[in-house]
Amino acid sequence: MPEQSAHTQSVTLSLPLEERWTLHHVLLDRIEQERTATDPTTIDPPPVEVFQAFETLDTGHTRFTIAQLDAIQTVLAAYHHSPTWWELERPQLEALLHHVSSAIDGREPAVSAD
Repeated sequence: MPEQSAHTQSVTLSLPLEERWTLHHVLLDRIEQERTATDPTTIDPPPVEVFQAFETLDTGHTRFTIAQLDAIQTVLAAYHHSPTWWELERPQLEALLHHVSSAIDGREPAVSAD
């Protein structure tokens, strides 16, 4: 059986509603950073996988490719270390980082893989 790439292999995350909303808000905020920045030339646009993951989540689904999970993990890590108002969301960010990291590593118990 051929090995699936990070762009085709997908997993479903089982996330509590609070974590889904936190992830939705973090991804949306990251997508809008360039548009809302005082100097947009200092902000790199997010990778396409961030947009794809946001669209997936926005339609009520939690099945992501490994490439999307990698992009989510990068965004979550950046927000987790940010001194902004995300400090209030730190417990959800930590839980999300754990879920995503476990899914990428194939350790997430509440994940079904393709």
